[in-house]
Amino acid sequence: MIYVIGSGPAGISCACALLQQGLPVTMLDAGIELEPERRQLVTELQHGSLDSWKPESLQVLKHNMTSNVKGIPEKLVYGSDFPFRDTDRLLAFEKHNVAPFTSLARGGLSNVWGSNVLPYTANDIEDWPISTSDLAPHYEAVLSFVNLSAVQDDLADRFPLYSNTYHPLRPSNQAAALLDDLNKNKSALNASGIFFGSSRLAVRAQPNQHQSGCVYCGLCMYGCPYELIYNSAFTLKKLLRNERFTYLDNIIVHRITESNGDVNINATSRDKDEDIFFKGTRVYLACGVLATTKILLESMGAFNTPVKLLDSQYFLVPMLQYKKTRNVDKESLHTLSQVYLEVLDIFISHRSILLEVYTYNDLYHVVLRNMFGPIYPLLKFPINELLSRLTIILGYLHSDVSPYISVTLIPGQNSRRNILRLESGNQNRITKNVIKRVIRKLVKNRSYLRAVPVSSLLQITEPGKSAHCGGTFPMRHQPSYFETDVLGRPYGFEHVHVVDATVFPSIPATTITLTVMANAHRIGSAFREH
Repeated sequence: MIYVIGSGPAGISCACALLQQGLPVTMLDAGIELEPERRQLVTELQHGSLDSWKPESLQVLKHNMTSNVKGIPEKLVYGSDFPFRDTDRLLAFEKHNVAPFTSLARGGLSNVWGSNVLPYTANDIEDWPISTSDLAPHYEAVLSFVNLSAVQDDLADRFPLYSNTYHPLRPSNQAAALLDDLNKNKSALNASGIFFGSSRLAVRAQPNQHQSGCVYCGLCMYGCPYELIYNSAFTLKKLLRNERFTYLDNIIVHRITESNGDVNINATSRDKDEDIFFKGTRVYLACGVLATTKILLESMGAFNTPVKLLDSQYFLVPMLQYKKTRNVDKESLHTLSQVYLEVLDIFISHRSILLEVYTYNDLYHVVLRNMFGPIYPLLKFPINELLSRLTIILGYLHSDVSPYISVTLIPGQNSRRNILRLESGNQNRITKNVIKRVIRKLVKNRSYLRAVPVSSLLQITEPGKSAHCGGTFPMRHQPSYFETDVLGRPYGFEHVHVVDATVFPSIPATTITLTVMANAHRIGSAFREH
């Protein structure tokens, strides 16, 4: 029996690769789902037109969602925290001044991701034991079941599309104006090491015979009512129709051991905390880096021995466009990332830096209301003027110039679960300097960008907040303890493969999920070579 543990993007991609080879697969998963009453509401919205949606229904979807100058504290979906529910209790995490997170939901973190899907470049993974050519066919395989919204533009020279079936989303008016300004000054920007293009998103932009396309309702941040943002739970639904695929939920895996060519899986039921055991011929771990790391450390009995969790440092800075765009709050638009800026400058970093540009969404009002308090209603005109020019840059750095997180398995006391302690392992002194240099470069090129960052409002988040984390058991050509081989097998294991970001030797600034999926598909596709 072949087991895949986890239903997030890595687990689903690995399962698809195994099933394509005619192999039987059983997926074990915690499988927490959206509450039935909220699921019913989403279903009702899907069966109605945009004009028929009731304001009170939309308020339910937006319930409890908030934002501040550092971004969104916790990304809810349809007003629910189900993607993050029970993780600290069931997995026993202890965090100190760090902010990585994981999910026990069906579909994992793809329930709440930003859907950005740029691949990695050769330069950014030159320290890996595999190359972009090894990943290329698997990028293509993944994008055969993940919808891609994209434009063939200059970014394709460095970031191939790996698909012929993409469709563009309509940019917001602010984004269209920004792209127009960037294109007018392309030569100067490129000479300065700033490259740009439209965002690439895992979103169904155009309708098909079974599903609507984007209706530009502006609700992306709250959860798409038409479920057009890719979620690996959608592919799971299709896999359930495959007779070789079995899905078992309500399961929390704790340890795995090997004996006599078999893999033993020790788990508990999520609701009753009763022990459950499975035995298989091969296991693929795809639980997300925190849960997978804990399983591996418990399986090895590696207590009180820290490992490094690598992070792509995330920062946020507002940017004001020179030209204002009227009535942004009345526009029909999507509110995901609109434009990418890539910074390539060896005087800043020898790795590329990714800047995602977001234009208007109604959460900006929440931030401004919190900033101005009771006088907010009196500031209608200046706030409208501000919103007509305001965009937000979310920036990401390579792990080489980012802090790492120290991860240690602590023995539980009095028969309690062992605890995974996460704490700041270092404060990379280079990080702030790199970010400040990026901001200075943008300021220096403001006449070409036709926009300027508000550097005084720069926010540098806690390590792990980016959700672009991994590398606790990195792939090596010749792995040693706390490392894996190129097929994700931890040192000392023969029939266990790690297929999520746990095995990434470094974390590039570029968006992580597409490569997580491609690498998981690569490892699953190599079954016959194991």
